Amino acid sequence: MGKETKPTQQEIAMGALAGICSGYLFKKVSKYAAATAVVGYLAVQGASQAGYIKINWKKVNDQIEDLKEAQYIKDVTDKLADLTDEISEIITDEDTLLLENEGRLKATARRAYEAFKQNAATSGSFTAGFALGILFA
Repeated sequence: MGKETKPTQQEIAMGALAGICSGYLFKKVSKYAAATAVVGYLAVQGASQAGYIKINWKKVNDQIEDLKEAQYIKDVTDKLADLTDEISEIITDEDTLLLENEGRLKATARRAYEAFKQNAATSGSFTAGFALGILFA
């Protein structure tokens, strides 16, 4: 596509530094988020046991079941609509549909390869830095 350039040391270093910082922050934030969730859960349970909070478990379970049923019906309806659309496209023009999908796949693969080729060093150094950040956090 364009002029190919070698990655500079600065690009690799910036990718690694960004990865280390991201990995470190990810691990620290996830620890604090998990600790906050546990403390919150224990506080609610303690308040419930002490009588400060009364939880209507039947109502909670009924609402969860209603949500599950509504989501299931929505998922099935969406899948049926998608299948109907696909079947109508295949029936109308099978050869054109196959050629269009093959062309899209090749174009997408080519774009992904070009993007990876241009950013391989930065992406690789970021990934390695991210792993190191998580490891040493």
